[in-house]
Amino acid sequence: MRPSRAAQTTAMTTDKATAINPDPRISMGHDALDAQSAAPSADPLPATQIHQMLQQQWGDALLQRLHVIGRIAANLGTPAYLVGGCVRDFLQNHPVPDIDLAIEGDVRAVAEACSAELSGVQCTYHAHFGTAILQYPDGFQLDLARCRIEHYPAPAALPEVQPAAIQTDLIRRDFTINAMAISLDPEKFGDFLDPYGGRADLQRRLLRVLHPHSFLDDPTRILRGLRFAVRFQLQLEANTRGLLEEALTQDIFARLSGARLWRELKYLLELSDLPAALEELGAWQLWPLLRPTPLEVESLLAKIRRGQQEIRWLHCHFPDEKLCDTAVLLTILWRDIPWAEAEKRLHYWPVADGRYILNDLHRLSKIPAALAAASHPSAVAQLWESLSLPGILALLAEYPESATITESGRYYLLKQRGLTSPLNGKDLQAMGLAPGPQLGTVLRRLHDARLDGAIKDKETARQWLIRQGILPSTQP
Repeated sequence: MRPSRAAQTTAMTTDKATAINPDPRISMGHDALDAQSAAPSADPLPATQIHQMLQQQWGDALLQRLHVIGRIAANLGTPAYLVGGCVRDFLQNHPVPDIDLAIEGDVRAVAEACSAELSGVQCTYHAHFGTAILQYPDGFQLDLARCRIEHYPAPAALPEVQPAAIQTDLIRRDFTINAMAISLDPEKFGDFLDPYGGRADLQRRLLRVLHPHSFLDDPTRILRGLRFAVRFQLQLEANTRGLLEEALTQDIFARLSGARLWRELKYLLELSDLPAALEELGAWQLWPLLRPTPLEVESLLAKIRRGQQEIRWLHCHFPDEKLCDTAVLLTILWRDIPWAEAEKRLHYWPVADGRYILNDLHRLSKIPAALAAASHPSAVAQLWESLSLPGILALLAEYPESATITESGRYYLLKQRGLTSPLNGKDLQAMGLAPGPQLGTVLRRLHDARLDGAIKDKETARQWLIRQGILPSTQP
């Protein structure tokens, strides 16, 4: 299971304190109380209704598995809960790709007990994170994590973690919509925990943080929140927007490592509805994270849409081709900015194919005119070869109205890119050519001749070499 993506900064630090003061609005201080009192309420969901909804949406087989895990955990004195994103998606009747369980106690003991009792279930425990994975024979997977509290020693720092109870675990999370849980305990299976109004916020399409220091503690929550806003059509709650603006005035993203920032930006660029996400990026005043604010946003978004179409086209025609999709999108996003701006970001972020992006940005502006001036197919192919695959797709996305560029690029990808010379280096040496740089030059000329249609097989290639004076006319 992934480490938690949320946090909290208040004084509660032990399970004992939680047991004495189980109400998180008290134990977590006034910040949590303010978050709850500002949140709307929703009609209660009784356990019987939750049980029925689980049965209807997830089916009897999965429901039975949850009952069994709840029983095993309860027998060990470590109650189990459905928690976080799977509860959020369940309430919206959305498909739930990952099911996360929070355990009030020893995760390893619960996971190993499940593995011992359930036929074919494999347990993988990650001691560093206090998490475990249960893998069922049919491929189904459950992620388990210990309920915990997180304290941030400094803004944007990684948190310090201690065990806690479920109520405390919920307040450490990022947004109210992710701070809900469902009990799997046999005595109260289906009890719905929603202390911060997450269900009501979902109904009202609001995105609300849980405490005033949320964005300062973990700036990556801002980008996660943007993705949630796009995915679920949410609006920032008024106080949350104010907290966002306050965090930006403190230049909070500058405190993140390049790896942490790039991970969140990569998730953003991988959204299917990326144009909508980029529109939100502007509304949230976050363009400077990716690039200087564009002057013509709509034009840029149109190019992004075409870039996504080009990516789909390539995956359709070359399903086994490895492509860094984000490199295509970054190349499009950076076409009109100073080269140094792109270089600065690529030196900071661990972007795959980063050096190719810089090469493409340097070359792309010259390609259209050079294509128009090229007189032979080999010259055209050499121009396309000077670009990486993401750079080619970015150029096609930029000039959709140019039949010359579109047809040329498609022809190169579908036909020219796969052409090879009929003769290789060993063939040429067998014909008497010495190894060395000259051999590479001859191979390049043979490749060009194949592109231009001058040769098609080994015999026509041999005759061409004789006509070019590379081989003697007496060559057998």
